[in-house]
Amino acid sequence: MKTFAGSLMRILILLSLMVFSAITVAEIRSEVDRETIGMGESLRLTITGDASERLDQLDLAALQFDWEILSSSSSTNTSFINGSRSTTRTLSLDLLPLRDGILSIPSLSTGGNRTTPIAITVNPQTVSTGGDDSIRFSIEIDKLDVYIQEQLILTVTIEQAINLDGAEVTQLELNGAIVEELTRRNFQRQINGRLWRVTQLRYAIYPQQRGTLEIPSLSLTAREVLPGRSLLGARLGKRFRLSEDAIDINVKPVPENFPGDVWLPAASLELAQSWSTPPEAMEIGDSTTRTLTLAAEGLLSSQLPSITSMSGSSKITGIRVYPDQESSDQIERTGGFLGQRTRSEALVASGSGSWTLPEVRVAWWNTETDSLEFEILPSTTISVGNPVVQSPVQPITSAAEAQSTAAPIWLNVLAGIGWLLALLFACMLWRSHVSKASNVSIDSTEETLRPLLTAMKASTSQNDAPATRQLLLRWATLHYQQPVRTLDQLKGVCRSVLADEVSTLETAIYSQNDDAWTRGAALYRAVRDEPKLGATDSTDYRALYPTS
Repeated sequence: MKTFAGSLMRILILLSLMVFSAITVAEIRSEVDRETIGMGESLRLTITGDASERLDQLDLAALQFDWEILSSSSSTNTSFINGSRSTTRTLSLDLLPLRDGILSIPSLSTGGNRTTPIAITVNPQTVSTGGDDSIRFSIEIDKLDVYIQEQLILTVTIEQAINLDGAEVTQLELNGAIVEELTRRNFQRQINGRLWRVTQLRYAIYPQQRGTLEIPSLSLTAREVLPGRSLLGARLGKRFRLSEDAIDINVKPVPENFPGDVWLPAASLELAQSWSTPPEAMEIGDSTTRTLTLAAEGLLSSQLPSITSMSGSSKITGIRVYPDQESSDQIERTGGFLGQRTRSEALVASGSGSWTLPEVRVAWWNTETDSLEFEILPSTTISVGNPVVQSPVQPITSAAEAQSTAAPIWLNVLAGIGWLLALLFACMLWRSHVSKASNVSIDSTEETLRPLLTAMKASTSQNDAPATRQLLLRWATLHYQQPVRTLDQLKGVCRSVLADEVSTLETAIYSQNDDAWTRGAALYRAVRDEPKLGATDSTDYRALYPTS
């Protein structure tokens, strides 16, 4: 029996390791700085992986069918996020196409992991019409006709076949528009067999007034650096000053048929929500965290409406809502900025029933199709039931007792042996579970505690006694790993510091005075400092507790 149980346990452990390995497989990602280039132009391919990836051993053989590798460099970056250390490795390659057309950056592999292929458009080679010129300057705008607050991209390009000193471009200053500088691009371009260095300065512009927006004339000033050196340093040649004419942009007003309160001209827009635990299967005292995210391509985060008014959760009776602060961010993409707003809220069920969060509808203007569209988040139902009460365990009636007194003796003996074997196997599993429970439950406990602690931090900061009581009992059950259903029961297992605060909370609840309890912050500190009951190891969950 011991041999069988040991073999079974080894099989289960092996299967768990296999599943865990499948889940935690690392990945490597690839991206390029441009997806459309000209023949003779280089692009930058960046490959990123975690600390375990050996990017120096990346198989680049498939890449060299269509691309020449001009240079490569690698770097390692270490960061700390929520107290956890994270290390990433990066490999950067400068690539030159060997032909024009639609080329592929193929899938590259290392250690069993692969990157996603990327399609690159390579236009035919540029033919020079400027004779023996050695420096060029140009500006380009992606749109000449836009709506008010719509994003347009201005690109300033400097091409040089010689070395330059002190190259400066006129500062872009616009009246009636917001200007955000994008990442500078540097690459190489081959024209008529001559190698040119290219620098591109890009700006995202958001007109704030209808009518005509003038992009003023921009100039480049620089001086040639001659071969060799003098006693004073670099030998400087002739001075250059190149200019481009002003450009007029037609800025249209908000269309009359736009129904929204906030004007949103975007290339794409998405509204999404996520839940820490399913909202359709909650019990009284349960908590869940709802996260709403609004993202728009071609807009800044400051242009997006607040998500607070979209939630609809605060209007539901029977559900207590504890919102976090809204966060905003904007991510640079190839085509400009992606603006994003996020808001999370903890929902605590204070009563049983079923409620529906209303549909969320956001009107926006699709600048790609020049048409009105709506992003709709369907309604969500929250169902809260009463806590399930465990029925008392009934005594096990043996098979022998269930048999008639007239049954054969051998049948009773076999039944008894069967029950003994089952009981022995159950005891072995129980002993194994008890001996390892403290080690295997830490991660799951942490995942369960996180939304609960977020909600408790919010309820105590607002001195919400009823909600805190419900959250406190659920926390105690997880923390002490035993059922805790009343405050008196909690006071019997916790330290005196927490017991005093629990007594104060209990008094406030039964005083029928909503303003009587002002010890929320003190109770939360006592909860945070409470050691695990009977702990003999160094397990410490205090890192899970929100402090701000």
